Amino acid sequence: MRRLVLVIVIAFAAVPASAEPPHHGQHEIIYTRPSGFWTSNQPAPPGQEYKWRLLEIGIAVGLLTGLLMVRAIKRANAERATRLPGAHIR
Repeated sequence: MRRLVLVIVIAFAAVPASAEPPHHGQHEIIYTRPSGFWTSNQPAPPGQEYKWRLLEIGIAVGLLTGLLMVRAIKRANAERATRLPGAHIR
């Protein structure tokens, strides 16, 4: 199995990339894709300025998830401390 994985990794590493690498100091100008947070260097058309709203939603979801995880960990630690005598001592 290790040999198979090694052969696959070497095969993919040996195949050159088909796209031309970016030139130093040049920015990619995108005309055909829609404007988004990281997809374009041109401003969004009026009424489609969704990039900041999506970023704010993503940050809010991340903070909420982090808060819920911290509460779940604290609750689990408290339950473990009540079940096992001496579990709070390290």
